[in-house]
Amino acid sequence: MILKAKDIRKTFGPTIALDNAQVELKDGEVNALVGENGAGKSTILKAIAGVHSMDSGEITIDGQKVDIHNTNDAIANGISIVFQESTINPFITIAENIFIDRLYQYKKFGRGIDWKKINKDAQEILDSMESGIDVKTDIHALNLGQWKLIEVARALSYNPKILLLDESTAFLNHNETVSFISSVKKLRERGMAIGFVSHHMQEIYELADRITVMRDGKFIVEMLREEVTQERLEAAMVGRNIGDKLYPEKSKNKNTETILKVEHLTVENQLTDASFELKKGEILGIGGLKQSGGDAIVDAIYGAVPMDGGSITMDGDTYTSTTPIQSLNRKIALLPGERTLEGLIVNFSIADNIVMSAGPKKGVLRDKKQEKELVDQYVKEVMIKTKNPNNPASSLSGGNMQKVVIGKCLATNPKVLLLNNPTRGIDISARQEIYSLIRGLANEGMSIIMLTEDLLELLGMSDRILITRNKEISKIFDENNGLTEEDVISYIV
Repeated sequence: MILKAKDIRKTFGPTIALDNAQVELKDGEVNALVGENGAGKSTILKAIAGVHSMDSGEITIDGQKVDIHNTNDAIANGISIVFQESTINPFITIAENIFIDRLYQYKKFGRGIDWKKINKDAQEILDSMESGIDVKTDIHALNLGQWKLIEVARALSYNPKILLLDESTAFLNHNETVSFISSVKKLRERGMAIGFVSHHMQEIYELADRITVMRDGKFIVEMLREEVTQERLEAAMVGRNIGDKLYPEKSKNKNTETILKVEHLTVENQLTDASFELKKGEILGIGGLKQSGGDAIVDAIYGAVPMDGGSITMDGDTYTSTTPIQSLNRKIALLPGERTLEGLIVNFSIADNIVMSAGPKKGVLRDKKQEKELVDQYVKEVMIKTKNPNNPASSLSGGNMQKVVIGKCLATNPKVLLLNNPTRGIDISARQEIYSLIRGLANEGMSIIMLTEDLLELLGMSDRILITRNKEISKIFDENNGLTEEDVISYIV
């Protein structure tokens, strides 16, 4: 089977999301769609899956034109999609999640759901993927990667010939991603045609048989995996070579001044007895699996979760509890892990989001003149691409949304900046800009703690590295010279 989407055009108001775009999917292949945020990758998958209606264009399967106006049309034509955002309902069973819109098929007259049959059918799908998931497991006992596999099982329950994966690994940690990628390979071996979107180039290189590059809603080029070089791919994606400078050079000046000292920090059910120091002008990277303790460290320092033991010292002030307001007053800022849920009010303007935590005042009133100066300063400093900062934050790409949250943090003039997965779901060009910004802040003397589940990012950006495992600190690398992924992974798993 060959699916061809060609001359696809899609607009959202004045925004042209797809401009005569095209993509081809073949049996037994993974075609990876790559490009910057806003390139149109997700939009074209959603058009094929009937999530978005096309303004114009044509989709054919084995040379025959098919009309896809909604997801039911797509399913009828053998097309299923798995989204980046989780669609799992944690209040129902695994089997119910897989057959969520077809539960009526499993109703016994007057007796509710036929649990034996629905569990049997769900287990067969999970086993066909070699997921390792027992359908009778409590869904709360599973990790995000396993949840994503359940969503794949739901997509497979429609018996599709074409599977579309839209940034399905964006919120998975290393181990979860390995499991997910393994299942995708099994589906390819079964002859399924797969369209795959990811910002993680190592996943692209591992999975893709072909790579389709998009830019500004347009098709740029399709390459076979063996034809791809880093330079050629980056030039096609962003219109220039990124080269070997994705991660900026680390500072050679080692500052010994301690800015923040954490002693025996404990957070109930999340972290036990963590002690470490943060130096002036350094980037301290925190690596580890989800819920292994890293999030608790960052959240406790900021006051987003309560400390159940231990102390924090900053500028000679030792305290055993804190709140976000107190942290801001101490010049500690946090970039949260979920930018659209915790970092932004997406319907507010870019400007209002930037000044939200540090808006200048005239008495009790807002100082609009100084606010404008502050907004202009950080739009320029963090390189937010916008025609007008009074536009809503929702008008921006993911990378530029993240820059707004960074601008909001910097507007508080922090001494300590806490970053929770600062480039999650962001394309390579925006990553490079954010990495350069972070390193520049450290070079200017800001002290930064960067929690990340991306091992290459952890190694590429950190001056020192702290690893968490089983809710404890398992290792602190006081030097990051020549460390490899294998060196770090041995303390993570």
